[in-house]
Amino acid sequence: PSHGAPERAGPGAGEVPMARAPRGAAAGLTRRPHGGAGAPALGGIGARETAMQEVLAELVPRILRCKSYECTSIKDVREEAEDRLGLLRGGLDDHREALTRIIKDYVYEHGETLSDFRGPGSSPSGRPQKRRRVDLTEASLAGWQDMWQNRRFTDAVVRCQGQSFAVHRAVLGSRSPVLAAMFAQEGLREGAERQLAISDAEPQLVEAMLRYMYIGEVTEDTDCSQLLRLADKYEVEGLIEVCCTAMLQDLSTETVAGSLCCLRKHRHREAVKAAYERLLLNVQHDKELLRALAEHVNTE
Repeated sequence: PSHGAPERAGPGAGEVPMARAPRGAAAGLTRRPHGGAGAPALGGIGARETAMQEVLAELVPRILRCKSYECTSIKDVREEAEDRLGLLRGGLDDHREALTRIIKDYVYEHGETLSDFRGPGSSPSGRPQKRRRVDLTEASLAGWQDMWQNRRFTDAVVRCQGQSFAVHRAVLGSRSPVLAAMFAQEGLREGAERQLAISDAEPQLVEAMLRYMYIGEVTEDTDCSQLLRLADKYEVEGLIEVCCTAMLQDLSTETVAGSLCCLRKHRHREAVKAAYERLLLNVQHDKELLRALAEHVNTE
């Protein structure tokens, strides 16, 4: 019987197809009716058990990869293994202990639990279920917006050209590994005095970076080519991707030269490199962009 996800038509990439046992035999065992005594097979009992365990150790993972753990039991796996090995029902009764051990080892290694091992109140993974509010996403965003707008319980200050921005070190440190390291070093001003001075950017760009760190938004009027430099400097990964996307979306004859120079300068980042290649492709297929870029080069 089939349970869970449908079985794949064949072995996945990198798998070695398993030879089907001859009709009437599997790994040295003689096929026998359920409950009956089968004809003796060649070799000792210990050798036959070892051979079958090796077969099951290879076959069981292939079966489980095609199954939904939530709807699958040990009985399901055992019966499918019997079908694949050409055995009648009960053909693996003598190997139930070994089969159960192989199944447990595999599913536990992958952080899941079959229905047989799941207790009441457990999730498909075997961990206790978590109760969450229905509007968790909206409530979380509202909380971040409140932190950004009201700035209660701040514990650090970012300064830029005479302007100061009260911030929470935990928020900035979670978004930027660079700032996390700076705030953690008591020997640095950022760690000892809890102050960060940024002198190589305009205050509105610094505010735009901080805004993104809190609520994940960048306003439409932000110069993303300049903001990308800050995002790269402080390794704000999500912001790097947002800037690249905005620069490609806003590409025009007026912006193509500046965007190309900016992306080329920061293409050591994978996201920037991909955007740079995309921009070059756009220029190759757009005569107006190509002409604007050529005219910019001539005026330099």
